[in-house]
Amino acid sequence: MAPQQPRSPLDSINKDIFQGPPMPLQYTSPVAAYQRQSLPLNLVALILSYIDDIADLARVTRTSRLLYYMTLPRLYEKVTLRSYSELRYMDNGRPEGYGSGSPFAMGLNGLVTKNVAQYVRSWRLAGDWRESDVDDFSRGRVPDNSMMLNIAVRAAMDRMERMQNFAWELNTKPLQTIYQGLLACGTLQSLTLKFPSTRIPRPTVVIPPLPNLREFTALDIDPLCYPDDISVLLAHSKKLDSLHLHFSPRMRDAGEESTNLNAYFGRCIANKQPLRLKRYSMINLYTRATNVDLDELIDVDVLEEINFINCNTQDAITVFIDDTWRLFEPQKIPKNLKSMRGDVLDAKQATIMAQLKGLERLYIVNARRKPARTTSNGVSPAANNNSSTSGNLFTNGFPDPTGSGTSQNSPFGNGGGGGGPPQPGTPMSRESATVAGDYLAAITRHLGTTLRHLLLSDQWLLGGDVLMQLGRACPNLEQLGVALEEKNPENMRQLLRGLPRLWALRILIRATTQELELMQSISGNLHEQVISFELRRREWDHLKWLGIGDMVFLCGGVREVPGGPPANTPKSPADPTMGEELGVRRIVKKVGKEAVKDVEIWKMDSLDVI
Repeated sequence: MAPQQPRSPLDSINKDIFQGPPMPLQYTSPVAAYQRQSLPLNLVALILSYIDDIADLARVTRTSRLLYYMTLPRLYEKVTLRSYSELRYMDNGRPEGYGSGSPFAMGLNGLVTKNVAQYVRSWRLAGDWRESDVDDFSRGRVPDNSMMLNIAVRAAMDRMERMQNFAWELNTKPLQTIYQGLLACGTLQSLTLKFPSTRIPRPTVVIPPLPNLREFTALDIDPLCYPDDISVLLAHSKKLDSLHLHFSPRMRDAGEESTNLNAYFGRCIANKQPLRLKRYSMINLYTRATNVDLDELIDVDVLEEINFINCNTQDAITVFIDDTWRLFEPQKIPKNLKSMRGDVLDAKQATIMAQLKGLERLYIVNARRKPARTTSNGVSPAANNNSSTSGNLFTNGFPDPTGSGTSQNSPFGNGGGGGGPPQPGTPMSRESATVAGDYLAAITRHLGTTLRHLLLSDQWLLGGDVLMQLGRACPNLEQLGVALEEKNPENMRQLLRGLPRLWALRILIRATTQELELMQSISGNLHEQVISFELRRREWDHLKWLGIGDMVFLCGGVREVPGGPPANTPKSPADPTMGEELGVRRIVKKVGKEAVKDVEIWKMDSLDVI
């Protein structure tokens, strides 16, 4: 019989204390030790679903083995690999990827060699790929590094069993091997292709039809830069319901008519099978109108969203081609159209709008793009004669909240004005006023009851009576962007009384250089103080976002100002609520435009595909 081992001091300790909190805490903690248990996995997954930041997801994977396996699919659900044409250096002076390859190459290597590609649902390749031996294209051969890029991407793509979205936004074209991989991916629903902008001879590919494709986006289409043929893809992808065609702005800047719609929709016209699209976008189109009607290209009865950007600039160098579209009238009006977005302002479009029913979102794009040419060949009269007035909405009806007498120097201050009309040098032109009247008549008489989002042109300076009429006609507005003729805040108060659902307001200002310098010279604190004083009123309670020109403000709750007036302060005859609310301010914070990137009246004011 083996001798008995002597007892260790640890043998006299209760082993249960290692399974729960320390012994002293078991008697003082409000939670009993026997109630401690693991969270259900579905609850853990729900918590992880609220983590959006990639860096946070990566940190969670390092906490435990359980969280590693539960977070890994979220971490690789959306993958973006960006290539750079030059070396980028870190803070310690070393280049990115020091000791191995570039981040783009190592990320691609991880997708090919690791067991993570199965989790990828969205894959995006962007940036500048450094092509070596570009002269090989002119000799009829694809350079080796471009060929190896396509082979590596294809190898990673074949391992992605659940990929639904794929975006190729590199400065080089995908080759046939990429399209073969996309054809073999039965789960692909969205495809984005960006074509190169250089005129180097490249092999062109007829993109095959993808059976389950629902959304297709083509960027920077330039017929002189050897883009691939998308006509077969459009004609035979039967489930396609979203199409976005973004042409290179070079053609319109140069006045070069080098494309036509038959090159893309010719097979659909020949088969007499118009596309059944719900979303349709056309950007930077510059081509001559033909006898092909829109009904032959798209089944307008199914159309729900339409976007036309920079397709009729009324520039002198493009006017002869643009005016050919005025000769054709649409044969059908979309019955189910829910959203319109564009930058063309003419009476013909207002007439079409008056025939729509059920429109919910209307965005007039105010973003401007400077042409690449240095000399102006001509601009529209409306583009030159419609700069807005200086000053700001919040000018009357309240004193200087800072007590420093500096509000007259602020774009939100009185400025010595009483809310009068714009300066004589900046009125709306007669043409712009006529078009604005046609649009507003269509909105107030036919579309107002269903509109939820409305972004008007910054050329249209609306007075108090027009604002009141707009508010009565559109009681369900949630987001509104409008330019003001008068600097009287009472007009906006009356408007807000009739818009109980409005939570985002954008006041459009086409400021001059001097006005922009004035607004930028004033500190953000002064802006916040003046706006918080006006927003203390009950009419502004439901407002969350306020935009004034290029500035954005987040509107919070209400706070009391220390040392405010006593409760028995006499009320002002002009404003009965003045005495009650002088000691109250709205919490207002100036934020960057990144904060409103998902608010539509800011998001949709862009020349890009959205």
